[in-house]
Amino acid sequence: MEVNTDTVKDGSTSIEIVNSGEISESNNIDSLEVISSSGDIALQMRTAAEVLTKIELDLACSSEKLVNLDLLVMYVEEREYDFEAFILKEESTLEDSDEKALEFDLLSGILDSEVKELDNFLTSLQTEILSSQGVISVFEQFGEAFKGMEEKLYDCEECLKQSFERVTEKRAQSSRFQRILLTSGSDENWKDNKEVVSFENGDLLHQNTKIKMKTVEEQRKILQMLEKSLARELELEKKLSEFTQTEEDLNIKLQQEVYCIEEEVEVTLERLFESENTAEILLGISKELLGRVQILQFNLNASIQREEGLKSKLQDLNEQLKDKECALQNCESTRSELVEKATSLQQKLKDFESHLQTVKDSSDKNEELSAKIHETENIIDQLKEKAYDAEQRSESAEAECKLLRESNVELNKDLCILKSSLSSSDERVEELERKLKDSEIKQEHAVAFAEASQEKQNMLDCMVKDMENLIENLKSKVSKAESSAENAEEKCIILSESNADLVERINFLTSRTEDLEASLYQAEEAKKKTAKDIGVHTKFIADLVVQLALERERLHKQIISLVKEKRLEVKHLPEMCVDPTITTTVNSKGNTKESMLSENDSRNATSAEESNEQTTESLDTSHEVCASVSV
Repeated sequence: MEVNTDTVKDGSTSIEIVNSGEISESNNIDSLEVISSSGDIALQMRTAAEVLTKIELDLACSSEKLVNLDLLVMYVEEREYDFEAFILKEESTLEDSDEKALEFDLLSGILDSEVKELDNFLTSLQTEILSSQGVISVFEQFGEAFKGMEEKLYDCEECLKQSFERVTEKRAQSSRFQRILLTSGSDENWKDNKEVVSFENGDLLHQNTKIKMKTVEEQRKILQMLEKSLARELELEKKLSEFTQTEEDLNIKLQQEVYCIEEEVEVTLERLFESENTAEILLGISKELLGRVQILQFNLNASIQREEGLKSKLQDLNEQLKDKECALQNCESTRSELVEKATSLQQKLKDFESHLQTVKDSSDKNEELSAKIHETENIIDQLKEKAYDAEQRSESAEAECKLLRESNVELNKDLCILKSSLSSSDERVEELERKLKDSEIKQEHAVAFAEASQEKQNMLDCMVKDMENLIENLKSKVSKAESSAENAEEKCIILSESNADLVERINFLTSRTEDLEASLYQAEEAKKKTAKDIGVHTKFIADLVVQLALERERLHKQIISLVKEKRLEVKHLPEMCVDPTITTTVNSKGNTKESMLSENDSRNATSAEESNEQTTESLDTSHEVCASVSV
């Protein structure tokens, strides 16, 4: 019963695998819901890749489960062979047959339950693959990533179809085992009833014929068993070829996946290199733009300072212009006053000249002076009025008028006084002429000063216009610098956003490469495990084939010996009919031959039992090795 415990352990491990598969299925469904709810494309891609890896792991678990089921089927077939051998032998007791039937029944029941659980697990995987197809169809716009995911899904579907076919084969084998159990139970009941009837009648002839029929039936059953063993050998060879084909397919798929992953890694590395180069170029451009912006800011600050200095200079110049305008107004007022004074002085000079001429005429004509005294008095009165009207600035002229009045009054008294008055009047005239010259010089200076002030004013107007043009140019430059600074800031913002996108892409690609490396590592480990399992199975199958060949040769030799003995019996039958003594001898010989045959049968039975024990031990050891490998 140790083998039964091992099979039960295998069943429990397979149930745990199925439960873990159901848990992983629920986790996959939750992850699919997360994909549908999340809006970030990178997270969706990552979760879709995780779902695909989980599906691949579940398929790997199912394939491992199928390999374990293959081993279990082989073990059940061995128990079926033992069960049929025990049923065919007469020496086996009811307890042995019951034990073998119970063992075969338990193993076939475990196989049936495991096949059903695996079928349910594969149907759940099929629904999960269909749901993941709908999720992956969203990423058609991403090109290479979508193609890789689609190829993985296609491979998963192909693997699932193969596993479904293998499960159907296992189901057919389990149903065949159940039918064998049912037919073996009905055959045993029929044999028991027939033996009871034969013993009640006590017919010896019937017993002899029964023994002969049994030998024929045994031969026929041995031939059937040989045919079954040959069929099983052929099935094992087919399974070996299938295993080799699956191994080759898996190696090809692994090589293709490794090649695809290497291409994807190369493409991702190229993109990473390009993105790093573009990031460095953009960083250099951004640094240059920042330097230009700083230079523009420095120029702006310098231009603002210059503008402030020019504004202060303009204010000073405006104040100076105002002062000069006030001075010009004062100069113009003084000029007008001086012009008026000059005109009045010219008139006075003309009057004095006329008066002097009259005085000269009077000196020449002293006789006529007495007649013209009254006229001169009138003229002096007029001169007094004119001098009074000249705003008291011609004090010397008034004094002369007074002196002239006095001289005119005293002309009759003394001509000397007139001469003296004439000389004083000449001096006064000369002084007036000097003052006129000075006033004309001052007037010329004032005109030159006015012209110089007008020229300065024109220069200041030109300076103001130039300053205004400069200010407008500076304002235009400032506006251009502000627009360029805004453009530079916008470019910096765009560059920062592009850098952030590139960083996100780089993070996504690094995570993708890590996932691919992890999947590669898992695939390599699975490949190593499958290689170990295939090596163990090949060794086990080779041992079985060798044992089956030995059994076949042994059975062939037994059949040849039986055929020879039958031929000898057929030769001795006519002699037995002619001579009874020969019959006795023949009977004795026959008894001896029968005893020899019984001895050979017992030897063959013992050798068969030993070979069965050896095969069971080898199967137990191989099964334990497979169980340890699967764990």
